[in-house]
Amino acid sequence: METDMLVEAAKKGDKRAFDKIVQRYHNELYYTALGIVKSGWDALDICQETFLKAFSSLDTLKDVSKFRAWINRILINKCNDNFRKKKQFTVVDFIENEGFIEDSKEENIDLLKALSLLKDETRIILTLRYFQDLSIKEIASIADIPEGTVKSRLSNGLKELRKIMKVGEREDVKI
Repeated sequence: METDMLVEAAKKGDKRAFDKIVQRYHNELYYTALGIVKSGWDALDICQETFLKAFSSLDTLKDVSKFRAWINRILINKCNDNFRKKKQFTVVDFIENEGFIEDSKEENIDLLKALSLLKDETRIILTLRYFQDLSIKEIASIADIPEGTVKSRLSNGLKELRKIMKVGEREDVKI
């Protein structure tokens, strides 16, 4: 409810309200972007671009209760723009980006590496569900796909992730 009031105030030009929105959503959006683009620096840039776009487009948001889905859609679009700019995407070694991961325990790094091996569409869905704890309905809205497709991608993505992680447990195979 408080977010709705902040968004309404920001729509009316209250910059302090928008600053509070940025503070509230920055970490959530950053970790989502990190899970998608796998680069701390790119994730920071994408977050900044997302907030700039959101600020300049706030007047287009008709239902303030859907702000979270709306800003996540902007973030996903910015991540896709990032992929298009780079065209050739390379996997970042998360150990080198330790400063961007608060808890760099070995199993968390293994999970992030395993996620990086998934298709983009699957990684995005898993990141939104398990890093942001969004509902199936919210993810469907953000990704602009049916709820059934979200469920299918979650199920298949988790199976694929389990397979990757199991392979990674063998001593002769490194993720």
